Amino acid sequence: LPSKTVSLLLQPHFLPALRNLLRLSLYDCGLETLAGIESGGQLHDKGGADSENDNTNKNEPIFPNLQQLDIGRNPQITNASLPSTFSAQFPSLLEVWCDDCSFGPQISEELLNIHTLHVVRMTKNKLRNSLNTDIGIKYWLDLRVLALDGNQLTEIGEGIGLLEHLEVLHLRQNELREIPEKVPSGRNGRLRMVSLSSNRLEKFPVGLTEVNKIGFGESAISLREVYLNGNKIQKLPSGVWEESNEDGMNGWLGSIKKLNLAHNAIGAEANENDEANVIDKANVLPKDFLERFGMPNPATGECNKAEGIIVRLEGNPFAEFLKKKWIDDKRKNELEEE
Repeated sequence: LPSKTVSLLLQPHFLPALRNLLRLSLYDCGLETLAGIESGGQLHDKGGADSENDNTNKNEPIFPNLQQLDIGRNPQITNASLPSTFSAQFPSLLEVWCDDCSFGPQISEELLNIHTLHVVRMTKNKLRNSLNTDIGIKYWLDLRVLALDGNQLTEIGEGIGLLEHLEVLHLRQNELREIPEKVPSGRNGRLRMVSLSSNRLEKFPVGLTEVNKIGFGESAISLREVYLNGNKIQKLPSGVWEESNEDGMNGWLGSIKKLNLAHNAIGAEANENDEANVIDKANVLPKDFLERFGMPNPATGECNKAEGIIVRLEGNPFAEFLKKKWIDDKRKNELEEE
């Protein structure tokens, strides 16, 4: 927008259309501020002759029916760009997309106070340190999707573990060193995807083993995709990998269809010069994990035993050792054949 504001959009003659609008994209518009959106019914005062007969409540929101708002890729939009009554203008808003903006270092109160939200995307903003701990307790109680990739978050609160409707959690490319024990939790019975890749995690998030412990049927075996690649995890939990039955009452991670553990530190404690120690599968991977998924293919690092399930372990020390040994043995056999 030429003025770097929303003034062009908020013309009085647009008001009837804005009232019926369901989706609004201001993506990559060069915006610096959303000031003016708080004017609400005051637009009627500028409507000329008709304004004298307009009895509309001046406090009426401009966008009473809007369900999706995309203000992404406006890098000059910050917390200060939102007027104090911003949330009041969107009583029906379900999705807000703020990717590639400059919100931070905390999520603004104006966004937190939109209590109807199902989807929040704030990837590649300037969020830092601890994520607001009231999310899931006071704010955004009906979230289905939370995507905060590409920020500088170091901590998240246990409130996320209370989001009963949460389906997708994206926290990739942050600076998380650990995840609270109750995130996720049994309360997240609908959670189907968790992505924590490219953080600094040293331990497997224990909460992942709790997701399927409450509920039954489909809600009890919902967790399908887990991405933990690019961390520093050294050890996997045992007793959680057995395939789930129809009631989800076997292994708590038994419903997994995609599991990415590539480029962690699994097997780092093994002595690389002790071949027996590395190849002794029980010393590196849990027994129930191996029974279901098998050892990784030395060439690819993928476990192929379970049909229709993708498990990746490449880049871990023990997988790289197996790959090196496989290459050395292959070369040795080729030389012997010559």
